[in-house]
Amino acid sequence: MEIFTLLPALMLFSFAASITPGPNNILLTHSGSQFGIKKTMPHLIGIRAGMTVIHIIMLMGLGHLVLANPQLHLTFKFLASGYIIYLAYKIAFKHAKNSLQPQQAKPLSFMQAALFQLINPKTMATLLSLTTALTLPGDFYWHSAILGVLVFNIVALGSGLSWTYFGKVISTKLQNQAHMQKFNYLMASLLLACLPLIHLN
Repeated sequence: MEIFTLLPALMLFSFAASITPGPNNILLTHSGSQFGIKKTMPHLIGIRAGMTVIHIIMLMGLGHLVLANPQLHLTFKFLASGYIIYLAYKIAFKHAKNSLQPQQAKPLSFMQAALFQLINPKTMATLLSLTTALTLPGDFYWHSAILGVLVFNIVALGSGLSWTYFGKVISTKLQNQAHMQKFNYLMASLLLACLPLIHLN
């Protein structure tokens, strides 16, 4: 079928978009190192759920509204910037203050991770590409759109698990409190490094 000619491009784009560093992957790495894979799963599934809902809404036409309204897009960017700065601060400093009470620290919940996708510019840019450049016109539109949703979720789930597993693997090296704090500072710095990229898009 004609829609399957899209499959290689969908797989390649989905891998490139989901494996590269961004706010979601940095947070998953940090969560994997702090809480392990099992406790990070609601965060990971929340990302997938949030992105899937936005993906479907964009396929139904809302994506064109974002493209046609630069002010709305700019609002998303500033909301995301504020939240990323808050998360970076929380990672860098709150954990240091609560190091003697680790039970107070919690990974992002399913709902928090899902809602973050609403203001995550990388999410918006990725899904806009999937709904415009990687769908077929006419009678094949919804067939290609559904294929895009399935392929992106499968590939992105694997990418998210990889980043979480990476965090878990390096957690054994973070038993030393000084190493843990340096790691937290690094994760916070990488989050902040996303800010210029957000405003260049």
